[in-house]
Amino acid sequence: MRRSALAFFTATFVCLQNCRPGPAPFLRAAWMFSVVLGLGQSEDNRCASSNAVSCTKCLALGPECGWCAQEDFISGGSRNERCDILSNLINKGCSIDSIEYPSVHVIPSENEINTQVTPGEVLIQLRPGAAANFMLKIHPLKKYPVDLYYLVDVSASMHNNIEKLNSVGNDLSRKMAFFSHDFRLGFGSYVDKTVSPYISIHPERIHNQCSDYNLDCMPPHGYIHVLSLTENITEFEKAVHRQKISGNIDTPEGGFDAMLQAAVCESHIGWRKEAKRLLLVMTDQTSHLALDSKLAGIVVPNDGNCHLKNNVYVRSTSMEHPSLGQLSEKLIDNNINVIFAVQGKQFHWYKDLLPLLPGTIAGEIESKAANLNNLVVEAYQKLISEVRVQVENQVKGVYFNITAICPDGTKKPGTDGCGNVTSNDEVLFNVTVTMEKCNVTGGKSYAIIKPIGFNETTKLHIHRNCSCQCDDSRGPKRKCVEETFLDAKCFQCDENNCHFDEDQSPSESCKSHKDQPVCSGRGVCICGKCLCHKIKLGKVYGKYCEKDDFSCPYHHGNLCAGHGECEAGKCQCFRGWEGDRCQCPSASAQYCVNPKGQVCSGRGTCVCGRCECTDPRSIGRFCEHCPTCHTACNENWNCVQCLHPHNLSQAIVDRCKTSCALKEHYVDQTPECFSSPSYLRIFFIIFIITFLIGLLKVLIIRQVILQWNSNKIKSSADYRVSASKKDKLILQSVCTRAVTYRREKPEEIKMDISKLNAHETFRLPVTSTILL
Repeated sequence: MRRSALAFFTATFVCLQNCRPGPAPFLRAAWMFSVVLGLGQSEDNRCASSNAVSCTKCLALGPECGWCAQEDFISGGSRNERCDILSNLINKGCSIDSIEYPSVHVIPSENEINTQVTPGEVLIQLRPGAAANFMLKIHPLKKYPVDLYYLVDVSASMHNNIEKLNSVGNDLSRKMAFFSHDFRLGFGSYVDKTVSPYISIHPERIHNQCSDYNLDCMPPHGYIHVLSLTENITEFEKAVHRQKISGNIDTPEGGFDAMLQAAVCESHIGWRKEAKRLLLVMTDQTSHLALDSKLAGIVVPNDGNCHLKNNVYVRSTSMEHPSLGQLSEKLIDNNINVIFAVQGKQFHWYKDLLPLLPGTIAGEIESKAANLNNLVVEAYQKLISEVRVQVENQVKGVYFNITAICPDGTKKPGTDGCGNVTSNDEVLFNVTVTMEKCNVTGGKSYAIIKPIGFNETTKLHIHRNCSCQCDDSRGPKRKCVEETFLDAKCFQCDENNCHFDEDQSPSESCKSHKDQPVCSGRGVCICGKCLCHKIKLGKVYGKYCEKDDFSCPYHHGNLCAGHGECEAGKCQCFRGWEGDRCQCPSASAQYCVNPKGQVCSGRGTCVCGRCECTDPRSIGRFCEHCPTCHTACNENWNCVQCLHPHNLSQAIVDRCKTSCALKEHYVDQTPECFSSPSYLRIFFIIFIITFLIGLLKVLIIRQVILQWNSNKIKSSADYRVSASKKDKLILQSVCTRAVTYRREKPEEIKMDISKLNAHETFRLPVTSTILL
């Protein structure tokens, strides 16, 4: 019962303060409630029982506690008697004007510029344990301007769907005319990161990934912005008609890389602030996630910034894919609603991502994207009928409770929001802000309540009332004027009211350079000072919000090796350290000095005690060897004599002072320029080379002749052997066919055949035959 009464009391004084009746009437009303509710006699009076001896400690106990700053209050009493509930302090004789009792204020901005989300800005003054409450109203417009950007996967498997895009422009424009009188279309394409193992790096396929299929494909790319948002539907159809397909190796594509760039590159795409921004992603495959790119050796986290140069994403091969959390943050920050138009079995993969990407819808497209236009219209109708909010830039120690009051009377959590909302409806959100205790720093901060998909927000400027306006209990109470900030306008608050100061501080003081965005695009300029955004990736800080602790390379798990600060994506090393990751001691440069005292022989840079030759012709530990560097000396030979000006004409001396002044240092650092050529050595080298060439020719000719003679002799021998064999064959034939006549006693012929020569052997059979 006591707690319910206290809650009622707290809510009542919040209401009274919101009506700004002034401090005295408010304290009188609070005193009346405390008397009626009997808070002074409660055993749970933590104010009096706390023995608080200072105003600050007293006020931190709870919203019901007050501190009497009256100088003659309880003369001679202990200091802890000054801390009590209001009724007890008044009963003890403390005047209302002397009671320190910080109030809770909720002050909407008087200069309202929002049309859909009101109020646009609210000042909230909190004290520990107290709660502030206000109503947020969202009224959707009947017809929004619509910017629809097609982001298309142009890998080879999407060929039929891309052909369908040629004819969607006019038909979609006619259908969207029922929902918007101002409709624009844009177009961009993506494939994947152009490194292995995502694409083939074979020289014959690097520029045409479809060469194996005899197709003419465009080179692979991470993301190309083809056409900015335009009302000219014919121009859109021509851009789509000119689009060629491309290809890659692995199944997932680089869709999230392209989505983030399309979201943050506002000026390139042509997103309008007042328009509903739709990003239509057409694909038939899943997308790579953060850390996937480590397969290609890419380890630098995605910094979430725009990196389009000549409409091409130039950091595709040097930064990782974004994480889902990072992508979600950028889509919400830039008021982008995403429509995933997916063909095939990967539709459910994207559907499962919808809870992680607020403001997104997934639809399944049919073969050749026949239902694409109907899918877009249905998705748009669903998007504009849903109203939900989320809190950005959470303030430490401050808690938000948001309840949506839907047009049909139902109440839902603010993050769930309301559905089936029409342009005639108004959605209310009951916002309660509480602070349990004051942190060490106290001070002012801000939070943002952002409706998903809307281009308007409500900014909450939160001021913690954690200190007293008086110096101590014995000193007189003094008026304390506090300064509060609303956007670029500053206004003054005292105990009774707040008033605006129309003098605006220029935002130029929040830029590091004239051509740089305000607060580096990562903060807001408040009265000439940058207040950096709080994001999930890490801490953003610096005078211009130019520094962070997440976008620079790591070394052994530490950002900038723990020896530097991250600024604009590059490590700024502390004194005594160097390297792109601040991983090298500066003293390591002494190991790069050659015996002549030159760092890397003037042809390289020293990195962590090792020379990295900048001249590709140089080799060696100190880049000291450069066999082909004489060309540079010859080109500057006219300036070599400038180093020895003796006996030079005045004209040559003048030329040395003008045209050769910048080259003398280079020539002086290159010892090869002073080495004169040895003509005798050159002569002998040429003579020996010529002699060897001549000798080689003679040996070759001699070898050819010997080979020819050898072949001729062999041919003659083969002929003689062949003829001998032929005669023997004939002899056998004659002998077998020879006719003999009988004799009673043939004449015996005795011969020693082994003693016959070849010629006789050749003739013997014939003779013998005749004799027979």
